[in-house]
Amino acid sequence: MVRIHLWMVIAGVMCLALALTGCTKDENVAAPGEGVVSGYVTDVLTGGYLAAVTVQAQSVANGLTETATDTKGGFRISFQTDSVGAATLLFRKTGYRDTTLLVILRSGTVLVLNITMTPKSVIVPPGGTATGVAQTIAFLGASPTEVSVYGVGGKETSVLSWEVRDSLGLAIDAAHAVHLLFSSLNGPGGGEYVSPPDVQTNANGQAYSTFNAGTKSGIMQITATATVGGRTLTSSPVRLTINGGFPVQSHFSIAPSAHNFTALGWLGKTNGITVLLGDKYSNPVAPGTAVYFRSSAGVVQPTIFTNKDGFGTVTLYSGNPEPRGSYAAPGQGDGYHYVVARTLGQGGVAVEDSTLILWSGPGQISNVSPVTFDIANAGSLSFSFRVADALGHPLAAGTNITVTATIPPPPTQGTQQNQVIVLFGANGSIVLPDLLSAGPGSTDFTLVLKDGTWSITDPTPVSMTINVAGPNISGALSYTFGGLVR
Repeated sequence: MVRIHLWMVIAGVMCLALALTGCTKDENVAAPGEGVVSGYVTDVLTGGYLAAVTVQAQSVANGLTETATDTKGGFRISFQTDSVGAATLLFRKTGYRDTTLLVILRSGTVLVLNITMTPKSVIVPPGGTATGVAQTIAFLGASPTEVSVYGVGGKETSVLSWEVRDSLGLAIDAAHAVHLLFSSLNGPGGGEYVSPPDVQTNANGQAYSTFNAGTKSGIMQITATATVGGRTLTSSPVRLTINGGFPVQSHFSIAPSAHNFTALGWLGKTNGITVLLGDKYSNPVAPGTAVYFRSSAGVVQPTIFTNKDGFGTVTLYSGNPEPRGSYAAPGQGDGYHYVVARTLGQGGVAVEDSTLILWSGPGQISNVSPVTFDIANAGSLSFSFRVADALGHPLAAGTNITVTATIPPPPTQGTQQNQVIVLFGANGSIVLPDLLSAGPGSTDFTLVLKDGTWSITDPTPVSMTINVAGPNISGALSYTFGGLVR
């Protein structure tokens, strides 16, 4: 009796499958650090697959990549990406209208796209195939659509394509060729230019020129003009984007929304951490530049992608571990820690910076001295006190410290009463700015109490109250003490 085990059956089926299909790579799988775009291109009218379609892919990290669809209209393009990125795809085939789209790339993910392309309309003029005189100027496209500033290692030039057409929409022939003059408008003024500036159309009514980026980023417009029979034809303005280059250390900035972060002992408090990245020409870096963050305390969002101005912001959340002991910034002590931002410059050189943050806790009033007093007639006395958290650090920005002095009402109406004057801050109040360090004016304060009525020598009881309100205070925080003024 022959026993057939289940694993033998499975193995046999797998062998048969391999024999029929061959050993091929799984097209729906992307490796870590790789973002893949794949799919098929078809004719929108017939649904048939389109072979030999040129597929150009442009991304900041990978530059320009080009491939073509196979006999079944299939394509696959791979990009290197650490996490999330963006790329522009341009599909081009003779007799079809160009198709352009923006895709988002994710590491280890295959994005499947099924693209349809529309055939260009074919119009045969009466009496034959000869065209008429030029009537309009059409922009066919730019490759790539975005360039980088000069000298940073990115794509600095873009090929511009134009087509001049007659009144029926046909591309003019060689007999009706015209000269196109290219001009740039509203550019950033960094030395950008179009070369050659004057081109004659070919037998297909087309002309090509190259845009060259300068040393400043921004958006500019390019127009093409031609003179035909005393008339001037002008194309619609074409917008081109000049992106900044790679980030450099000298133009890398980082700062928190608050250096003094009300977080010690609280869970889920938030603090924005903002970076600004510039290239070696002091222009904002290319949009979408990735910046990575880490923190020795709490939890910080890991990655942002810069906007067109070079800015990006993540959120730091309070939580474990708090910045104490080994989690505190070396040399700074408990309560302090660093948030570090890092990106890559030209040639993979690390560009990074950090910002120091203080976690402050609930406020306390302490070290009031003296706590009793007897001020002579026409005299004054200085008092000192401390407002800080349990670690002795200053409280957060917006903390309001006020000092008031009160005396009892006169025993009978109309009786003259001794008056006192408090000298502290502005009208008895101080509002703290964003402070990192303890010391006079941040944690240690002084006030002066003066006798305000010299003609009265009788002792008058005075009650002094220190009140503190702000982000570190839940409810009310006050300290009251008293004495005499004569």
